Order: sequence, then C-alpha cells, then structure tokens
Amino acid sequence: MKRIIAILLLIAIQLPLMSQWASVAYYQVNRNYIAKNLCENRDKPKLNCNGQCYLAKKLKAAEDKEQKTNSERLEKMPEIQLACEQMASLAFQITFSDFSEDHFSHAEMAAQSSILLPFHPPQCS
Repeated sequence: MKRIIAILLLIAIQLPLMSQWASVAYYQVNRNYIAKNLCENRDKPKLNCNGQCYLAKKLKAAEDKEQKTNSERLEKMPEIQLACEQMASLAFQITFSDFSEDHFSHAEMAAQSSILLPFHPPQCS
C-alpha cells in the first residue's frame, strides 16, 4: 500500500514536467495525421513542415501555461519580511598574561596514567 501511494505521489509531482513530453509523444505517434490535417503548412509541401509547426505551437502553449501557473503561485505566495534589530554592543577587554609557568608535571601524570596498564577485555559471564 505504501509503495502504491509513493508511486502515485511521484507521478503527481512529475505530471507538470511531463506535459511537454506528452506533446512530443503525441506528435510522434500521430505524425502522419497531424501533417495531413492539422499542419498550418500542409498546402506548402516545399517547406517540409510535416506538422512541426503544430508541435511548436503545442510546446509554446504548454510553456506559456506553465509560466502562467508559476507566476500565479508567486503572486499568491505570502511575503516574508525579515527584520534585524541592532543589538547592544558589548565591549570586551582582552588581557594577555604570561603563561610560561608549568602548573603540571607531565612526568607525574604519565606515571599515573592508565595508558601504561595492560588492556584487559571484559569477561563474558
């Protein structure tokens, strides 16, 4: 059931993109009929149009429709206004002190370190 819903959603998302492909597929399948009956240049065989004018007209109409729907969506989209308030500035004073003193004895830490002890894996019960 989930797979069917996923396929239907995928088709629904891709459907607007397929409108131009559908026009081209329709032209390819019905090329002879379009050339004989629907072509604007069917009376002028020297042009070798073969219905390409009909295809161009359909593709242009599909593109215009898509642009119109996109512009309508943009007009209906709510306007988002971003505002930035100036924050109170904080003053920081950086002071450098002499860190040359060694507060830790590395030799003492190495002797107490657990790294020097052998590793024992946990025992299974």
